[in-house]
Amino acid sequence: MNDLLDAHINESIGDFHLDVSLRHGREIGVLFGPSGSGKSVTLRCLAGLRNVRSGRISLAGRVLLDSDAGICEPPHRRKMGLLFQDLALFPHLTALENVLFGCERTGKGRAKSIAREWLARVRLESLEDRYPSQLSGGQRQRVALARALANEPEMLMLDEPFSALDGPLRRNLRRELRKLHAETGVPILYVTHQVEDICALGDKVFFIENGKTTGSNRISDLIRGRGRVDLWKMMGWGNIFEGNVRFNKEGVSSFHWASGELSLKDVSGSGPAIAFVRPDRVRFLDPRMPVDSELSRNTFSGKIEEVLLDGGAIRLHVRTPCGHWQIEQRETGSHAEVSRPGQEVHFAIPPRAVELIFLEEMKGDVSLGSSIVEVRA
Repeated sequence: MNDLLDAHINESIGDFHLDVSLRHGREIGVLFGPSGSGKSVTLRCLAGLRNVRSGRISLAGRVLLDSDAGICEPPHRRKMGLLFQDLALFPHLTALENVLFGCERTGKGRAKSIAREWLARVRLESLEDRYPSQLSGGQRQRVALARALANEPEMLMLDEPFSALDGPLRRNLRRELRKLHAETGVPILYVTHQVEDICALGDKVFFIENGKTTGSNRISDLIRGRGRVDLWKMMGWGNIFEGNVRFNKEGVSSFHWASGELSLKDVSGSGPAIAFVRPDRVRFLDPRMPVDSELSRNTFSGKIEEVLLDGGAIRLHVRTPCGHWQIEQRETGSHAEVSRPGQEVHFAIPPRAVELIFLEEMKGDVSLGSSIVEVRA
């Protein structure tokens, strides 16, 4: 795929140094990294909202920035739409008037019809007279998206626009964004620190850490064999253990690693493997209640080391005699109000929640290399 965007940015902001290189085609690209890694400032540099000390940016053959040649196009000439996390809708304008504001490249005679067309494409044609305060969070997101696209950008950039939304609404908006991308052909660069956005939305992922791009990969290469394992480790997300799958005399399978074991379900192979458990598949237990027979062999107890807020979820880091575990729960969950460092918790792993990759299957797969971040076990 030909590169539409070719960007090299070198900028210092106080003690923070940004050194980013991006080559991006007409796909959906995800800029992924932890908070404070430089994702949002990268978008601002691309859009021309920050002066860049050194670098070069070209888009669709047009040079937007060349510090050596003294070229620096202002934001309104870059044809790059930028959707902020806070959306930046005008509270005193209706949905239609907000989208009209984005039609600056369109003649006045056609502007209103173009704005109405974009509201219809995001399924808000019946709400054009409502103000942002009269719209739901998802509807405001759609208005902001329509406004950004009504300006006919050559690239659309989104700075974690769905991070404050609940799971079902996030999934719906991701699907709509992919649909709009397919219809318009406008390339998208999407900033996120949410792991699920990578595979659910992107075609390509760029990894950024401490202000520096550490690599990029096609999403399709990250969901096969070794790629999946490296992706999990790179994200620092999930529970990953290396060990062996064994069968007892009764034919019951289990996974064994250095400090523990997990009962498995519907496993046919055996031998060296890597086990992965999603944090949101871990179930809390009430020690006063009997444990379901299927979970009884996969119960653990430990103390909470850290509590993190991540969008609409709470992520717990729990230390047990069998290693370190990550557990995610919705903020409205029964344990959400009492989870605190030092608290003892009891939890279980459903056997079907254990995903296995046998090491034999991983031979020959391409590894992501130096950008791996090991997860504590």
